[in-house]
Amino acid sequence: MNIGERVEEYVKHRSFGSVFTHQQLVVRFGGHGSRISQSLAELQKTQVVMPIERGLWQRPKKTRFGIVQASPQTVVSVLEKIREAFIVSAGATALNEIGASTQMAMKPSYISTKRIKPIQLGKTIIKFEYSRSLGSVESKLAGLPAAEKKQAAKLWVALHYAGEEHARRELKAFSSAFEHLSEKAQSKLLGVFEGRMKWAKSVVEGSSERAVSV
Repeated sequence: MNIGERVEEYVKHRSFGSVFTHQQLVVRFGGHGSRISQSLAELQKTQVVMPIERGLWQRPKKTRFGIVQASPQTVVSVLEKIREAFIVSAGATALNEIGASTQMAMKPSYISTKRIKPIQLGKTIIKFEYSRSLGSVESKLAGLPAAEKKQAAKLWVALHYAGEEHARRELKAFSSAFEHLSEKAQSKLLGVFEGRMKWAKSVVEGSSERAVSV
C-alpha cells in the first residue's frame, strides 16, 4: 500500500471520536510528513477526519442527525501528552465531579500548567486557564499514581474555587472525596493547604469548626 492508503487504513481502524496527531503517523510510517498531510487533507474533504488544531486530528462519527465530534475529555487527554501539561477540570465542573454542587458548567473549562489557546469543536469551545499555582500543586503531589494525582489536584481546584464559606456548607462532599484518596495522597494534599488555603485542612478532615487564623 502507498502512504495514502496506509493513512486511510489507520484512520478507519480507529474508534469514532478518537483523537490522534500528525506526528503519530509520521512516527508510525517512518517519515513522509508531507504525504501524510496531503492524505489527511483528502480524507477531510469527505469528513472521514476533521482537524482540531494544527497537527491534531479526530475521527468524527456521521449520524443522521449530523456529525458527532470527539469529546472535550478525549481532546484534553491527548493535549496533556503532546503539550506535556497537567490539566484538570476547572471551577463548577470540579465541584460537580466531587459531588459538592449540582451545577454544571455551560462550557468545558480546564486549568492547565501550560498556556493553551481555546479549541473549537463544532459549536463547543474548550477553554484553558493557565495556572502557575496548579504547577506547584502538581509538584507537591509527585510520586502518586497519575489517576490519583489528578483526583487530588481536582479536589484542590474545587476547594480553591468554592472558597471557605461554600466548602463548609458542602463539608460532607469534600471530606468524602478526601477519604477516597490513599493515605499517601491525603498526606501530600494536606501539605498543599498552606497560607490562604490553610482552612481547607479542617474541611477535608470533616471538621465543622473554622480554622483559627494566626
